[in-house]
Amino acid sequence: MRRLIALVPVAILLASAACGGSSDSNLSTTTPTPTQPIAGAGSNVATLTVDAGPSQNSVNTPYVSITVCTPGSTSNCQVIDHIEVDTASYGLRILSSVLNSSLALTQEMDPSGADIVECAVFGDGISWGPVMMADMQISGETASDIPVQVIGDPAFSGIPAECTSHGNPEDTVADFGANGIIGVGPFIQDDGDYYTCTGGVCTQSTTVAVAQEVSNPVAYFAADNNGVIVELPSVPAGGATALSGSLVFGIGTETNNGLGSATIYGLDPNFGTLAVNYKGTSYTNSVIDTGSNALYLVDSTIPACSDGFFCPASTLENLTAINTGTNNATGTITFSVANADSLFSSNADGIAFVNLAAPNPDNTAFDWGLPFFFNRTVYTAIADQSTPGGTGPYVAY
Repeated sequence: MRRLIALVPVAILLASAACGGSSDSNLSTTTPTPTQPIAGAGSNVATLTVDAGPSQNSVNTPYVSITVCTPGSTSNCQVIDHIEVDTASYGLRILSSVLNSSLALTQEMDPSGADIVECAVFGDGISWGPVMMADMQISGETASDIPVQVIGDPAFSGIPAECTSHGNPEDTVADFGANGIIGVGPFIQDDGDYYTCTGGVCTQSTTVAVAQEVSNPVAYFAADNNGVIVELPSVPAGGATALSGSLVFGIGTETNNGLGSATIYGLDPNFGTLAVNYKGTSYTNSVIDTGSNALYLVDSTIPACSDGFFCPASTLENLTAINTGTNNATGTITFSVANADSLFSSNADGIAFVNLAAPNPDNTAFDWGLPFFFNRTVYTAIADQSTPGGTGPYVAY
């Protein structure tokens, strides 16, 4: 969810399963201590900021700044801030309205010369726009000539009904709550819904080459390309008005990104999910996801506010849920659920809340949104990529 008032999580691309097929048989549950702990500096470290966003109404939303360049150029570039970081989707997507026309990114085409356009389906709406080629830089990392989606490009204003049937378009910064989104989840390709468009007529296509799909840019880095680490500080029960952490690239590729004593939880090789047991029920399609702004869970005993978040009469303390990876690693998480109306009214400038939760409309999933990441170092390993803890996909913390 990118906006303060919304009812469902946003991060997971719901269109289809992620490209996977890897095995988790060689995953370890713990790994050796690195030569030095995770550090907040380095060419593989980007500053991660949680703030109110470009629309000034976001909550629990992490952002980074990136540089986008015309492919092959070192001068025709643009720095874009407030790009949302999402560990449960894949690929770079930028709002058309924030891109300089001078960048002149190259339109991707199929073999017949038709333009390739994507309908990316998120939990709270759809992102429609052409797929273009760009170079991307973040911190000291570069992904060259990668396919990215340009959301809301006026040249492709006619959205097919098949796309809008999945939700309302979020093609402005105000609707999107960010200038774009960078999906750095546990797979490379997004397996989205792609269309080919000729003369303004767009037809859904199943023939887009894998190499042309919008893809996780981390996989294109020269070295630190096997995953990411999210580090965020603790947040008091009443919330915080400012928060800064780190997005670290690579796992075990540098002296500042070792796994240490983190426990590894294998993810389903096709869907990137794990199981969460909450109050005796196993939710097998669960995720650990920076792109969701609350903890989304199924619990009919907790009353909801009018804005869709949970509003218990008093804060529910010491709730527990058990994560289980596909490698059978298990771990218990203790969390709390506060009254969202009270949180927002008592902290009008608050942008980070550790105890913000909401009902999950998916009764098969427990979504560990951004509150899970506070006061943790959380690793996301990409499928089929080698790491000191085994081959991804997995999460570790």
